[in-house]
Amino acid sequence: MPEPSEILEVAFQRVAANLQEVVVANDQIRQKCEYISKNLSNRAGARLLMSCLLAKIHNPKVDIRKPYTQIGGEDSFSGRTYDEQYITPFVNKYNLPCNITTAFLTPALRNRNETLVQGLNLVGRPPQLYTNVLDLLDDVYNNRVLPNDLLAEVIRLLIILRDQR
Repeated sequence: MPEPSEILEVAFQRVAANLQEVVVANDQIRQKCEYISKNLSNRAGARLLMSCLLAKIHNPKVDIRKPYTQIGGEDSFSGRTYDEQYITPFVNKYNLPCNITTAFLTPALRNRNETLVQGLNLVGRPPQLYTNVLDLLDDVYNNRVLPNDLLAEVIRLLIILRDQR
């Protein structure tokens, strides 16, 4: 099993050579991914999504919708740990346009100890961002998109946004 930092590097290398090549074929899934990745008013969604995807790739037995160990069970994980230990250095290394701190301390995600299912009211702005994140977590959970592909697509979109600056 590759280490999380290696998983991120593989995803980066996969897309860096050809940024015009779309990774996720499904239009609805890709559009939600674009909305999250390119949303300039709230950068936490991209980090939340990347943290959950990284955990799922690193340990396929986890439920991508359970990024809080307080939920309990063998299928929950610490999304904040993945975010702080792996996403932060990765984002900094490549100067990707994301929050400088973990997504799990934002008001929408702080003090949550429940499964992130569709319809859950994550109070944050814009509301569509959180709806899209929950939808994408559900898409991975229900095998409508591979976590490796979605992670690569998020990274591809963040690189494009970075390079446009």
